[in-house]
Amino acid sequence: MQSRRELIAYHSVIEIHQWIEDVFTGKNEYDASLEKLLGSFSESFTMVTIGGQTANFSQVESLFHKNIGRFPDLRIAIDGYEMLLNAPHGVMCRYRETHHNAGEVLTRWSVVMIELDKDKPRWRYLHETKIAE
Repeated sequence: MQSRRELIAYHSVIEIHQWIEDVFTGKNEYDASLEKLLGSFSESFTMVTIGGQTANFSQVESLFHKNIGRFPDLRIAIDGYEMLLNAPHGVMCRYRETHHNAGEVLTRWSVVMIELDKDKPRWRYLHETKIAE
């Protein structure tokens, strides 16, 4: 049985990717999705991209703004979700993320650290690794 915190983290992973899809496709009231998306990251958020670059919150925010509606055919699927750590201030989990866009498929493993403050998830760290085809 998953704990409440584990369920909150799982739902956060699903919601964030739905909001990313809304923003990148420019569909489903993307402006509201963008607001929820940006509100889900810690101001000290950092990530390592599939290309090995690091990005902070400001760079990720800029990326989302620059890509509004840029990928109208994008669909993101999440599977392989696994809880790695349930600690006092947050959780760490891993999941597989598959992007389908205009006939192309890109798959990656992602590991995320999510801080939980009064059951409010805030993404603190994300590390993405491309899965070789």
